[in-house]
Amino acid sequence: MKVSSAIAGLAFLLACSMVPTVLASDLAIYSGPPNPGWISEPAVGQVRDTIMNEPRMKSIFDSITNFGDGDEVGNDSPLAKWTIAHTGNGVQDVIVTACGTTPSALYQFPNKDPDGSNVENFIEDGNVVINVADWIFYMSYEGGVRSADNGADGAANIFDIPGLSFSNRGGQQQPTPEGEKYLPESLEPWQSSRPWHLEQFDGTDWEVTAFAKADDITADPAVAVNKVYGGIIAAMWQKDAPIWPGDPDPRGIGVVEFIANWLTENGNIGGLNVDPRDKIATTWGQIKRYDLKR
Repeated sequence: MKVSSAIAGLAFLLACSMVPTVLASDLAIYSGPPNPGWISEPAVGQVRDTIMNEPRMKSIFDSITNFGDGDEVGNDSPLAKWTIAHTGNGVQDVIVTACGTTPSALYQFPNKDPDGSNVENFIEDGNVVINVADWIFYMSYEGGVRSADNGADGAANIFDIPGLSFSNRGGQQQPTPEGEKYLPESLEPWQSSRPWHLEQFDGTDWEVTAFAKADDITADPAVAVNKVYGGIIAAMWQKDAPIWPGDPDPRGIGVVEFIANWLTENGNIGGLNVDPRDKIATTWGQIKRYDLKR
């Protein structure tokens, strides 16, 4: 009876182990001061509110936290503490820089931490950064004052691709099949000011998915997934448009679509912290070992 009871107990553990343990992902939005020539403060507020109030975002994320002016200065700031706390926690979390700038909470300017910055550690832990408007990782406008620029080296250091650049080469961005599938509400032909240069990713650890391309040489919006550590970086609608010349502003609803449609399918939002197949094998092994010992 004792043996049967023990085996029954272990069998119950086996059944429980088949139920995956789900950890909820969190979303941080940085909506601090923008470079006003690229996106205005009212437009940043609209992007922020669109993301925060979208039912799809509320259903995907356990928490959505907005960080604004004053939340972003240095490693002791609220945004830095959030980023550090969400690095190494076993869950894929997301940061959206809704104002297009990268504050010192994420990356000390000008390029003071070219390797091992808070945002690079976050990405290398398999997390996600989404940028709109200005050249990704280029500079900060924290406190309403333009920082010393990281310049192109900001993105080059975080991607670990020397010489990486985002600049206009002419040509209108045309939606790709991926863009039509994943961004149907927000994407139409348009002119990017800071598109991805696709050839710069050849032979790197990054796999780029273009949602719109111009002449097969540039892309915007686009996303890159690191094939080694699984980190994801998206740069979207990088254009000098203080107020978007159309309605809706794709910089808000486009981020929502990207997360709800592409990231939930291709990322690991709310991913399992332990593979249930490993737990099944371990528990069944325990049952067999106990039975043999008896």
